[in-house]
Amino acid sequence: MKTIREKIEARLDALEDSLIRQDHLAEDPVSVLEILASVSKFYSALSEEQRDFIQAARWAISEKKEWATVQ
Repeated sequence: MKTIREKIEARLDALEDSLIRQDHLAEDPVSVLEILASVSKFYSALSEEQRDFIQAARWAISEKKEWATVQ
């Protein structure tokens, strides 16, 4: 059975993958919003860095901005 931390990490990874694929720019980004909601319910258990990521993801989704990664 997965721990809460493992569930959070898996969902954050799925959110990041969706953002990198620019899925949030689709006509109806339901899948990205569902992933975001599934992670957001753990907000109090997230680290500050993870919370910042969630806020950035919300902004990118609401503003329809491309997601860029630094390599």
